[in-house]
Amino acid sequence: MSNTTMSSSDANVMIDLGLVNPDGLEVASELTSLACITVLALALGAKTYGEKLKSLNYGRVLVIMLYTLSWAFAATSIVVVSTNNNNLVSCTLGMLACDFFYAGSKIAIYAWLIERVHLVTAVKTTRLKTAQYKFHIILLCPYIIIFVLMLSFRHIYLEADGQCTIGLQDIASIPLLVYDFIFNLYLTWLFMKPLTNIGRNTRQDWKVTRLYKLARRTLVASVVCLSVSFINVLFVVLSHGHQRGLVCLTMCTVDVTVNVVTVHWVTTSGASSSGNNRTKTHNDEHMTADMTFDGDNHEKSMKFDIQMVQPHILDDDDDSITSVQASSTSKKPINHYYN
Repeated sequence: MSNTTMSSSDANVMIDLGLVNPDGLEVASELTSLACITVLALALGAKTYGEKLKSLNYGRVLVIMLYTLSWAFAATSIVVVSTNNNNLVSCTLGMLACDFFYAGSKIAIYAWLIERVHLVTAVKTTRLKTAQYKFHIILLCPYIIIFVLMLSFRHIYLEADGQCTIGLQDIASIPLLVYDFIFNLYLTWLFMKPLTNIGRNTRQDWKVTRLYKLARRTLVASVVCLSVSFINVLFVVLSHGHQRGLVCLTMCTVDVTVNVVTVHWVTTSGASSSGNNRTKTHNDEHMTADMTFDGDNHEKSMKFDIQMVQPHILDDDDDSITSVQASSTSKKPINHYYN
């Protein structure tokens, strides 16, 4: 009787708990996420250091929102990756992080690219009075449908060995892939068009040159965002939504980190080479066009047109205020000069 009890006790002890200790892939995923969190935190700190609430404008808010959502996703991802084995709740939270933080960062970067298109092509027009800007905002609406599909058609389950598996079903991932590719390709074309129409007799005005540099750098951002996002979503489609949770989360973390690094480069690149002799001209129409969605209420309070020495290094986020430094004699956007 005693031997039987001992045997039964031993049988209860020898239970296969599946994955308990982290494997090599999980350790690599956590190290990658930790590195990405560090980069995102540094970028967010650099962008918000010394920033005052009254100096924020629409363009800066979009950049800070992109950084914050990306950091939130990376931070959530590393916690989920370290706890999702044999844990359906953690597995579900990982999928929700993709649905909200990752998708939110994509909306933020789309809105930022739309803002850059407006700065390049509609210098002296308020946003909601520009047909092109309205059209681009409408182009964001299909993402609402895709978001609903992402919430409705997804895979969240544990394998027999306890591995967390998440992903989107084809009905959600394929529309996301097609939309992401077409929208990014269209925005890339908008920035490429004025650059490919440059002629030898182009007017050599400093303000127009700054427009050209802005379009060129944002073109790079569009290409990078298109490539990284397309590859990431393509893996989801090819796996039919059955990816190990830590693989999916790590790829998305790298995706948002590359996007943030690219945007950070675009909004700060070339600032140090301008020196302390840079001047900028403010115009009331340009200020009202880019500070608000409707500048009618601000036109009287911002009427000044002066030149002053710029004592500090400018970020290209300031273009949302200065409307890419267009002077009163440069009333046409970049694509008018380069046709």
